[in-house]
Amino acid sequence: MTKIASIICLLMLFGCQSKQKSSNEPFEQLSKSVDQYATNILSRGNINSMSVAIYKNGSSYHNYYGTVDSVSKKPLTNQSLFEIASISKVFTGSLMAKAILDKKLTLDNDIREFLPRTYPNLEFEGTPVTIKNIVTHTLGFETPKKLKNVYSKIFSGEYAKNPIVYTLEDLFDELETTTLSHAPGTFYAYNNVGPEIAAYILEQVYKKPYPELLSDFFKEIGMENSYLQDYEQHKDHLIQGYTESGELAMIGKNPLLGGASGIITTLPDLMKFLQYQLEAKQPFIKEATRTLFENKEEKLGYFWDVGYAEEEGFYYLKTGTSNGVQSILLVCPDANYGQILLMNNTSEKAVNDWISLYNKIEYDLIKFPKINLWSQVEPLFLKNSKEASKQYLALKKDTVHYFATANYLNRVGYDFLSQEQTALAIDVFKLAISTDPENANLYDSLGEAYYKAKQYKKAKESYENVLKLDPNNTNAKKNSNEINLILEHRN
Repeated sequence: MTKIASIICLLMLFGCQSKQKSSNEPFEQLSKSVDQYATNILSRGNINSMSVAIYKNGSSYHNYYGTVDSVSKKPLTNQSLFEIASISKVFTGSLMAKAILDKKLTLDNDIREFLPRTYPNLEFEGTPVTIKNIVTHTLGFETPKKLKNVYSKIFSGEYAKNPIVYTLEDLFDELETTTLSHAPGTFYAYNNVGPEIAAYILEQVYKKPYPELLSDFFKEIGMENSYLQDYEQHKDHLIQGYTESGELAMIGKNPLLGGASGIITTLPDLMKFLQYQLEAKQPFIKEATRTLFENKEEKLGYFWDVGYAEEEGFYYLKTGTSNGVQSILLVCPDANYGQILLMNNTSEKAVNDWISLYNKIEYDLIKFPKINLWSQVEPLFLKNSKEASKQYLALKKDTVHYFATANYLNRVGYDFLSQEQTALAIDVFKLAISTDPENANLYDSLGEAYYKAKQYKKAKESYENVLKLDPNNTNAKKNSNEINLILEHRN
């Protein structure tokens, strides 16, 4: 976890649609900041389109930015459908949590009690694979070879126009020759097998097909435009994404039941799911998000990644990556907020921009109802950094309405550096220093920016300031020595 001037013209330029705002003034300002961040990220040119939704203390907002592609200029709408990939898993997890509370099964049940064959091999030194193991990616065995090969072909687009030559019976066959390498529950290995087995088990205990169980769950939440793998039927609204090379990605397919991936949904429907998590107070929500497995890197509920942060409190989230579409759903019940981000590009640069936007929005959600002061001056800063800096310092005194920290400005400066906007980075670092002149790290950042701009004398001065405040700073010593060599060579 971390993770305004008018922008109407910019929003029209990037094709924003279907705004929904609260009359709550601070929240309205927050929504403007979200628009500002999104349009700025989009202007970098790495992402075709983005869809964003936020929720805070009962107020919600969602919006769309960009166009589906650069040729048709087709905007996204409330009817646009996204394949949310692995976010599908938490729907399976929710249904499994319901089954636990309905006493249809327990977390300690051996999965072989529900499978069609005996599978004496699905245990390790007498320890069987349990329900808890399939919902926490701790099966103790790898994805079977043939299924792994099928997933690889799906991702490469080989099955885009051809039927997939793998069925649930093929999985049952492969499970008969599977060997466990670890005791179940002791080793985390992300996989799609567990969710598919979970979907099959749900069918057995409820005596209903998994698509029907999922459809009933959608209706319970009010998700009226969400489907499981009905790609062809909804192709007119289904959003396709773009790959690392910029080529149109093929829509992903799931050869099995859909427990691991395959849900297609709209942003408003996904927002209903987010609000349901925060408002419904259903017992299965608490069950689905409690910690079932934990190691140094991961902490898992029922397919949810869960955790605790100092400011935000308890949170849980899930990401999804399909062929060309990247998505994330974050829920923070203790701080009563959440966010959703969807984009239809999965290049490295696009994902970096997506992460940057996620962090910006979450930071503002955490601090709400105070407004991020930087968001108020950023539009002006891009045109006139000196005037914007004056406004920032004047407004910074209003601690009732705004939050402002030098460390946040430091992050903004590095964001400018990453975009090769070195002059702006320098001005931001200088502004940060003016608010916290005893912060050695800020002088170090300014030195790096000057160095990148090849202003070596100013870089040297910055590193000298670092060493005055922090005499043992090895990075400043190293960079100062390098700059001295450069300056000596010039002379």
